[in-house]
Order: sequence, then structure tokens, then C-alpha cells
Amino acid sequence: MAKYKPLQEKAYEYLKDKITRGELESGRFYSETKMAAEIGISRTPFKDALVRLSQDRYIDIIPSRGFCLHVLSLQDITNTYQSRTAVEGFCALTLHTRRKEKEAAAVIEALFRDNENMADAVANNASFQEILSYDLSFHRRIVEFSKNDELINLYESHNHQLYDIAMKTFELEGRPSIAVAEHQAILDNLVSDDKNATADTYLSVMEHMDNTRDIVISLMS
Repeated sequence: MAKYKPLQEKAYEYLKDKITRGELESGRFYSETKMAAEIGISRTPFKDALVRLSQDRYIDIIPSRGFCLHVLSLQDITNTYQSRTAVEGFCALTLHTRRKEKEAAAVIEALFRDNENMADAVANNASFQEILSYDLSFHRRIVEFSKNDELINLYESHNHQLYDIAMKTFELEGRPSIAVAEHQAILDNLVSDDKNATADTYLSVMEHMDNTRDIVISLMS
């Protein structure tokens, strides 16, 4: 991966943070010049940061108009969930392979807690924000176990785009409970000593992602 100069990195992190915190409005165009002035850097490193953010699909750059938040297309949704399947499937396989090690066992125990908390939140009619927080924690733990910055960054670059629409999927009747059951299937395979558990671990992640993708596409349509 290319090395970025400090000013480029400063601009990239500044804008990425504003985007992930929901401080930029969808459909609004932002000026490169004004935004660069906000953080006190010249347009050249700021523009380089915008190119990187565009490549990461955080924004779209529109010549003569500035930049705006990237709007997900149906193809983006398909690509995103395929990428998440590849990343989380691999990380889940790694976790399954090392399941008897102390560090992996601790992560798996935390995953069980996340899913139990999510199930309790669903049963108690908690807010969708709270339910989603346990869902996100579950998936993030799996990926972070890899300690692979490239995979973690890839996961995060996709995940931020799906937050709002993921919230909407939980508004569908029965979906939160089904998501809990799909998480449980992943967990059952993670701890299994069955000879087919390795393949089943990946397949359970894929099924969860495919089901969520189909719901998201139906909502967008």
C-alpha cells in the first residue's frame, strides 16, 4: 500500500472521522477549499486525501462542484457483502482453527456474550441502536482477532456505509431474532470439533451475509 505524507494522512483521518460520525449530510456538496482551510492545510494534500477517500468509497468527487458522500448502488451492496464474506469468513476460519488457544477462547467467549446480550435486547424490545451495537461488536471481534490491519481497514471501510441501512433491516419484523440465530450458527461451528466444522464455519458466515444482503437489496428496491 502507498505511503501517505503526514498532511495527507491528517486530512484523510479528519474527513473519515467526520463521515463516520455522521457529521456530513448525504446529497450535499462540500468545497475542497473550505474544508482544507478548516484544518489549515493546502489544497494539494487535501485533494490527495479526497482521492484516497473516493477509492475507499467514502465520497464521490464531482468536478467543479466539490465532493459528496458516496451513495450506495445495488452493485455496491453486492460487492460489499461479498467482500465482507471473504474477510469475516477468513477471520472466522482463523478463529475456529485456533479455538483451543487461550486468546481465541477468550474472543469466542466474548462473542457468546455479544449474542446473548443481543438476544436479551431483542426480547426486551430495546432500541434498534442498542441491538445493532451488539451486532456490530460481534462482527468486529471476529475481524479484529486476525490482527491484520489491512483486513480490519477493509471491514471498516465497508461497514460505515451500511450502518443506516443495517438499522433499517432490524426494523423488519422478526429480523433481529433471525440475526441472533444466524450468529448462533456461526458460534456453534466455531467451537465444533466436527470434521466438517471448518467448511461449515465459513458457510455459516456466508449464509448470514447473503441473507442480510438480500434484505438490504429488497429495501433499496
